[in-house]
Amino acid sequence: MRTGDLPPVPDGSGMPRPPSAPRVEGAWQNPRHRLRIAHHEVSDRLFVASTGHGHPLLESAAARPPNRRRTAAIGAACAVVPVTVAIAIVVWLTAEDPTSAFVIVGAVVAAVALLAFWYNASDTTVVLRAGGRAVAEVDADGAGTDLPLYELRSIRVTDSPRGLALRLVGPNGQRLTLPFGLLEANQRLWDLVYNGVRHSAAAGAEIDAGSRRLLRLPPDPGATA
Repeated sequence: MRTGDLPPVPDGSGMPRPPSAPRVEGAWQNPRHRLRIAHHEVSDRLFVASTGHGHPLLESAAARPPNRRRTAAIGAACAVVPVTVAIAIVVWLTAEDPTSAFVIVGAVVAAVALLAFWYNASDTTVVLRAGGRAVAEVDADGAGTDLPLYELRSIRVTDSPRGLALRLVGPNGQRLTLPFGLLEANQRLWDLVYNGVRHSAAAGAEIDAGSRRLLRLPPDPGATA
């Protein structure tokens, strides 16, 4: 793709706004994600470590992402608990000493309590922020990693514990793995990120054929048929 075929690079204020980016997986919809998006007019600063420059913060999205291991553990607990309770009832009715039934029920209650604690402790919020030329993932305190969108060295669509994700590598080797469910929850944020991806890919960023296809980017002109 020639540079002239690309949408213009927005300035620090995000203008001109990039065209709408295509859907890859779709936004997270489940209420348990507690999704929050924001469009910032008078904004905070989005700092880009590789350049040392700050940019106006234009878009943000925050949610509690899915965790496949946690989901599997909860599913296993839901399957085991009814069986265990049934066994405890049988022991209570048939055993000479019903103490073992109390032990079984106590063990199940303790296991469920530990699972609930682990669920809440591991259910952290992911926050994405984007400016006109940068994207970042931060924690609740604002600390995290940021990348300049128009200087990417590697772009890849990958599967992650948080679902299908966009893995980006910046000019200094810094990495971000951004879940599409959260990127696409704020279309304007995704538009900014995708425009940077398009420009970086056209400028020679490393990207495999499968990722190009999913991101609806043109084939690498240097690739052999």
